[in-house]
This record gives sequence, structure tokens and C-alpha cells, in this order.
Amino acid sequence: MENILKSLHTFTICTTRILTLSLILIPLLLNSQILFEKQIPDTVLIKLDEFLSEASITIPKRSVAIFESRSLQEFNKVTGMPYSVGGVYFDFKIILQPINILKKKGVYEKVLLHELLHWVLYGLDEKYQEGLIYWWLEEYDRKEVEDFLNVFDGNLHNFIISHWNE
Repeated sequence: MENILKSLHTFTICTTRILTLSLILIPLLLNSQILFEKQIPDTVLIKLDEFLSEASITIPKRSVAIFESRSLQEFNKVTGMPYSVGGVYFDFKIILQPINILKKKGVYEKVLLHELLHWVLYGLDEKYQEGLIYWWLEEYDRKEVEDFLNVFDGNLHNFIISHWNE
């Protein structure tokens, strides 16, 4: 049984890396410029794999497209979000602020992981996604975490399955 679990874990890691590194690159803006074609940092892939293992779920069959905005103004114009938000996930797309800005703020990997977690939780009831993600990332001071913990039964896999809306 232990060997089966180790094999499954290795398979999950390999599958995660292959699928996340083979992202669909779709032009976002009218000028058809691909906004993101960089490799996802290993630290983000490792944390994503940890989450998948803890939650006993797999990555979605549908890939995610990741776009990097060319400026904060473009990010705001495309997403409608303020500059305090580093990235946005919707409908299998992630739009990030310019990566150099996120790196200067020291939040690039954290923002990318956060948005990738939205991707893997795409079918989870939206009212629980932010709270679960902030909770898992140990950002306990967020109001969303309190809302999540009010209904969380302590079993991550069961919670996700019982609140899945696909």
C-alpha cells in the first residue's frame, strides 16, 4: 500500500509539472500579444502539489492560460481590479500584474500560487474559495478565512467534494 501511495504521489508531481508547464497560451489583448510565456517557479509547483496531496484532488483536465499585464494601468483596465490585487482568476484564465512589479513587492510566487489554487478549485462553491485558499496559505487574518472556518469540518477533501458545483 505504501508503494502504491508513493507511486501515486510521484505520478501526481509529474502530471502537475507537465500540465502546468504546458499552459495554453492564448492572446488576451487586441494586438494578440502573448502576455505570459515564462516557466512557473519550482517553489510554486511544489506548493501546488502539496495542496493537491493534502486535498486528495487532481489538477483540472482543462488547462489554465496565464497572462502578464504590460502595466498596472493595463491590469486595471482588463480586470477592473485595484493595484492592491496582484492577480485575477476567471474561467480558466489568470491575469497577473507585471511580474517585475510583483517581484519587487515580494509577492509574485504567492500571487501566482493563489491564482493557481483558484484554478484547481474551479468547481468549489465560490463563497468558500477565497477563505479556503487564504486559510491554506496561512493568511488567517482575512475575513474570508473566518467565513470558511465556520463551515469547515476539518477534512479538506470531504469539504471540497461536498461543496463542488461542477
